[in-house]
Amino acid sequence: MSEPELTRSVWELDSNDYPASAAIDEKIRFLLRYAILAPSSHNSQPWRFRVSGNEVDIGTDESRWLDAADPTKRELYISVGCAIENLCVAAEHFEVEPRVEYHGETDTDTVATVTLHDDSEPSTHRPSELFDAITERSTSHDLFDDRTLDTAVRDELGAVVAEDDVTLHLVDEPAVKQSMSELQAEGDRRLMDDPEYRTELGHWIGLGALGSSWLVARIGQAVVTHLDLGDREAAKNSKLIESAPLVAVLTTESDDPMTQVKVGQVFERLALLATTAGVAVHPMSQTLERPELRTRLQGLLDSTAGVPQHLFRMGYTDEHPEHTPRWPLEAFLVDR
Repeated sequence: MSEPELTRSVWELDSNDYPASAAIDEKIRFLLRYAILAPSSHNSQPWRFRVSGNEVDIGTDESRWLDAADPTKRELYISVGCAIENLCVAAEHFEVEPRVEYHGETDTDTVATVTLHDDSEPSTHRPSELFDAITERSTSHDLFDDRTLDTAVRDELGAVVAEDDVTLHLVDEPAVKQSMSELQAEGDRRLMDDPEYRTELGHWIGLGALGSSWLVARIGQAVVTHLDLGDREAAKNSKLIESAPLVAVLTTESDDPMTQVKVGQVFERLALLATTAGVAVHPMSQTLERPELRTRLQGLLDSTAGVPQHLFRMGYTDEHPEHTPRWPLEAFLVDR
């Protein structure tokens, strides 16, 4: 059987098609069409789903693991967490209660099991407007306008972080952003100096995962793979951080896979809420992809900061980027 092709058609979801009178496993498959719209590193989409009755086991697909960029699998687990959050948001919208059971580090098969109950009222902290944002959310790579995020938006962002072990830091001090931009530049140079990283990045560009046409994707793959673009990327990305009105960092006390899954859930919840407020979001992981730079980032935050897990900039732009393509749900469904 041939590999399904990347497509943007998966974004064309109609909530009116929800199979309200169908069996629960069919409902779950419909809800998973929202889960696969989650963001992921290099748009690698490293998740898989196993549906049985009213349960769905969610695991990682290590064939999509970015082992050069993400040797500790931090971004792998964060990406899967984003998909879990989309599933939970969609379930609550259709008045199905999701209950998430996280599996320990020794369980190599499944990251989490989500049990869905369509006979009980959801009782969680997720704002109802997040659902519509799932199909609206996109990642912006543009320079942001010179507008600060107002206090009300910042307060709303803080309010949706309900996990006790995840802390949101919002940085707007110019001196701290300047230091972050310098770390970003150093991260870009180190990564682009690594041939294995360039080959890995080129692979995903060549597949078209970042949204380019076939010809542009293949040219981009060749350029990234064979040329050291570190200085160019460093100059561009450091400017993006320094000029952003707000840089956000999610930190945790623990540094284990299940905590990172929860970080992914928090990040996606924040990204969806930002979308409802017209705020653009852009994850920038290069600083976190090298341990020594990650430690230096921790030192830039306040004295109570835990381990940095995810960094992203937030702001306003008049640009509306096109959605990146996805593989269809069927590519991620596995049998028991």
